[in-house]
Amino acid sequence: MAHGEDVKYVEITYRGIFQKRLAKYIAEGLVYMAREMGRSAVSFGRYGDSPERNGVPAKYYVALGSLNEEELIGYSTRVEPETVDVIVVLDDTLLKGVESWAWQGVQPINLKLKEGGAMIVTSTRNLEELVKVTPAKEFRWDMGRINVEKSFSGLWAFKDDMTMERVWGAIAKMRPDIVDLEHVRTYVKEHKKDRVNERLSAVEEAYETLVVKSMAPKEGAEFKYSPPRLLTWQEMMEGAAVPAVPRGGRNEQFKRGTTKTERPTVDFDTCIKCKLCWVYCPDECFDETKDGYYDIAYDYCVGCGICADVCPVKNCIVMVNEGRFKDYRRPYEMWKEDKVAYKSWLKQVREGGVKERVVVPGLGR
Repeated sequence: MAHGEDVKYVEITYRGIFQKRLAKYIAEGLVYMAREMGRSAVSFGRYGDSPERNGVPAKYYVALGSLNEEELIGYSTRVEPETVDVIVVLDDTLLKGVESWAWQGVQPINLKLKEGGAMIVTSTRNLEELVKVTPAKEFRWDMGRINVEKSFSGLWAFKDDMTMERVWGAIAKMRPDIVDLEHVRTYVKEHKKDRVNERLSAVEEAYETLVVKSMAPKEGAEFKYSPPRLLTWQEMMEGAAVPAVPRGGRNEQFKRGTTKTERPTVDFDTCIKCKLCWVYCPDECFDETKDGYYDIAYDYCVGCGICADVCPVKNCIVMVNEGRFKDYRRPYEMWKEDKVAYKSWLKQVREGGVKERVVVPGLGR
């Protein structure tokens, strides 16, 4: 029987479809390198009921150890490991929480990280900003940042921008017990022969320039997480009846809010109550208020941007980088509470957080 200390795990957290192939290739390379270092290694995806929908947080794992491969595969046959040694985060907006399997609720990004473990984030934001949204742990651990824009290397087209080489270089820097720099170089030379010098430079650059912060116990953001509790047989309904969601209600057990990299912001002062956002929203995230406005349930919003596309009023609904928000508080509630303060807050979050979007003719913008 295998023991936990015989096996080390790398968790790669990514956005479904958009980063699927990138995560897969990073895991594949780590398996090859670990085997070259004389250890058995396997990679596997986390099971989920919606594993690869657009933007849904998803996970790949690499297990490596001194066990033989058959034992390692058997040991790793589970939904996900209880603890991990390294976490790779391929989109910094995932730091706010992930929900890769609906009934488990929104989990902190570093839920499974071991004491003394390492988390590596690709982000152009500085570490001080990242710390503010990263959940605190009770023990010391290390956070590293690779200074690159998030890479979207998806299911149909692979954006080969050397992000995987940078991730390997960063792991070699922070955790040479997982893979060391020499084996990363050897793997790249033998398996990635196109643009090989460029790839080796990316490995070296990440290794040399990686910014690392030692996180003290309780340093970071407070994250309230209640682990899910399964019903006992005494609590279950008799028979096989499945209660439906009531008309006009939502399934509290299936929120997809962590899917989004952008969220819609609303300027209620310019809203003309045309209802188009409510009509077009594919996830029914908008609720009509008593005075005819349309409020947003952000924990159900996937950030598709359709509401912003169909809104006929310029700058009424604007998509903003999700990393600029601390919580899922509803905008209408904030606006009603203090309209002047809301306007100021709206201006602040939109500044520097808005990307130019493609204008679709005929949709009113």
